Amino acid sequence: MAHFNKSIPFRRFRRTAQFKRCIYVMFIVLLCAAILGLFWWLSEFGPKDPNHQSSSVPVAIPAEVEALQAYSIELEAAFEAVLTGHSVKAQDLSLLQRALDLQSQYVKALPAYNMQAAQRLANLEQRYQNLAVEQLNIVSKRLEQEAGVLADDRAYEAAQGKYQEAFALQNRMNQEFPLSTARNLPRAIELQRKARAVSAELLLQESEQLEAQADALIAQHDWEPATSLLQQAIAIQDRLNRVYRGTSQASVVRLKYLNLKLVEINSGQQYLAIQQMSDRADASSADNAMLKAARLYEEAARLQQSLNTTYPNSPHASAEQVLVFKRKSQTADSFELGLEIERNHDLLQRLLAARRSYEAVEVIVALRDNIKQMKEKFPHSSLNDTVLEVKVRYLNLMQNDLGYIQDRIYGAILPVPERAAVHMLRTELPQALYALIMGTNPSRHPGDLNPVDSVSWTEAKRFCERLSWILGRDVRLPTENEFRQALGSSHYAALKACVWSASDTDGVVQPVGQKKAFASGFYDLLGNVSEWLELVDPFESKDARHIGGHVQDRIEAIFTVPIRNAPRAERNRLTGFRIVVLVD
Repeated sequence: MAHFNKSIPFRRFRRTAQFKRCIYVMFIVLLCAAILGLFWWLSEFGPKDPNHQSSSVPVAIPAEVEALQAYSIELEAAFEAVLTGHSVKAQDLSLLQRALDLQSQYVKALPAYNMQAAQRLANLEQRYQNLAVEQLNIVSKRLEQEAGVLADDRAYEAAQGKYQEAFALQNRMNQEFPLSTARNLPRAIELQRKARAVSAELLLQESEQLEAQADALIAQHDWEPATSLLQQAIAIQDRLNRVYRGTSQASVVRLKYLNLKLVEINSGQQYLAIQQMSDRADASSADNAMLKAARLYEEAARLQQSLNTTYPNSPHASAEQVLVFKRKSQTADSFELGLEIERNHDLLQRLLAARRSYEAVEVIVALRDNIKQMKEKFPHSSLNDTVLEVKVRYLNLMQNDLGYIQDRIYGAILPVPERAAVHMLRTELPQALYALIMGTNPSRHPGDLNPVDSVSWTEAKRFCERLSWILGRDVRLPTENEFRQALGSSHYAALKACVWSASDTDGVVQPVGQKKAFASGFYDLLGNVSEWLELVDPFESKDARHIGGHVQDRIEAIFTVPIRNAPRAERNRLTGFRIVVLVD
């Protein structure tokens, strides 16, 4: 009995432990359910599969709405009849305005968008604005001509008023009639510039008169009043340069010239000595007397430092100018070493282009040593080329693989039809080659033989740059014309055998060169991954383009050879590239 009583607390403890475990398990289950629920909730805000299905259902247009357009057409016809008799007058233009208003009401009242109605509205609007603005345009141009005549006669104040009136009319046309052919933003800017130039001419004449009076006093060695007049002339010219920037009267050269005259009274003699020393150094440099030029530049730096110390408030006191002379001195001193670097670089380019990689390695080592010597001995020389330094450092790193990469590239390129000097990679660039040259692989569909993906246009261009270093030839992305020439003309049935599309891959990127080649010998020009194109004009737009469609496009869409725009820094798991080598 005693033994039984002792076991009661133990049983209670065991039941309590079991209860705690149950509570703990339930807590874990609820926590997992909450996390899953959170993920589901977040997924609702993510991208959805696009719905490509569309339907067109005829929409009935009420008779009263149709009547609006019919009446608008009648008014336009009446306006046309009026035009046959005489030129357009204000009361005639009201007919076209009424037709325009009715067409606008008709477009707004339509139950669905109507492209033809919208186009007619746009045409009416443009025609109305062209006719309404005609007289304003004539007056504005007449005012501009009158202002030009006045400016030629040096009646600058009257000319300024005419230019401002012409500008006001042009500005009104730009703002109130933006669809008219008279809208001309460059002309408004030009009229404003001409008005500013006329105003600036008045100030310039005043400054020149003050300068002439100062010159007369300088000739008489009357320094104090000459200084005062010259300072006034400088102040006016400085205002011209700041307020009327872009006019012919704004002149940094003249301001420097006036300052030089003022310095002649103070630090002018020393400054002139510096300029003479610099000119002698420039002449020696032009005569290839580099050592002499280096010593002269050093002396100019010493004189400039002395001027900075003696006249710290002088316009010619410049610590930067001391560095300029020192840089020129080191540049002249390092001239022979710079020539050696240039010769070795030219030799390296020729050897790489000739695929003589073993000899090229020796030149790379020599170039590396030359560049190191230039940086250490002449750190301020302008012959230090950071771009060349990066190139040589990269080639030195890749020297053991130069021959292998060249053989692989030349074995994988074909001439583009009708472009014998332009050779293009037969396949999309595989990941193994990208990783070998760039030292990284950004692809989200990993595989050595898979095309590189998730690479931006900028990164593709960087790859081309590095490959051009290795080949000693220009390497770039293909242009659209080159791509289409390689593509040639293909029939739909033949195309299916050459293209990876959504119909045969379940949207998964495939290794390069697995499908049948196109007639030109190139693989995967369409489908698999879309391919970046070279920009013919790098400043044409901020976006780049890629062509050819990808593995998740339908075959019908791929057959149209789609071109898509994308930011240059965008990475997409369905976008890759191939390269072009200029062999001639």
